[in-house]
Amino acid sequence: MSKREKNGRSVGGKDDHGRGEGDLAEAARALERELLRFEELAESARRLSLDTRKGIERAAKSTTEAAEAQQRVSVALGSLIAAIAAARDRHEATATALAARGEEIKQRAEQLGELFQRFAALGEEGRGINQLVQETAARQREATSPEQIGEVVTAMDEVEARMARLADDARELAQAATAAGIVDLAEQADGMRQQMTAMRNKVGLLRKGMIARLSGGTPPN
Repeated sequence: MSKREKNGRSVGGKDDHGRGEGDLAEAARALERELLRFEELAESARRLSLDTRKGIERAAKSTTEAAEAQQRVSVALGSLIAAIAAARDRHEATATALAARGEEIKQRAEQLGELFQRFAALGEEGRGINQLVQETAARQREATSPEQIGEVVTAMDEVEARMARLADDARELAQAATAAGIVDLAEQADGMRQQMTAMRNKVGLLRKGMIARLSGGTPPN
């Protein structure tokens, strides 16, 4: 084995296989080895003297060996071309899969974005309801006349209606998030629904108490 051939093998030999290199690298190394061997044999055939019978015989033998090496180069080249084609197919398949994944991510992001926008809108409505509850509670403490009490009852009706709508919207969002597999958002939306339902019940009791004051009855416990 020649020094050049040994060097060619050392570049892509046993250690590279240990790293799990694929067919493309192996085919390229094989072609390089065969090409180096062909070049050496062809050079040897060219340099041998043709001045003696023995020289002619040696040159003929070397030429035959070089021709055989050329055939091996052709085979190795064909293997490399096949490996390149396989690598191209792998690349195209991977690129197609990556593009599909990118589209899936985009659609998923849009879906999540819409759901979280809905949740943000519910949060904004919840803050508005809380502000209205505080204002109504302040008016309730100050209400003494039937007219003032009646206004507070009307305000409480509005608060309850908004709370009911928010609870329904939060329930629908929780269901949509569950269907989409967004567990944390589903839990947050359901928590908002429960909180709003509890607050609505409290406001309902207060409203009944105010109505009882209007009729002169006993407020409910």
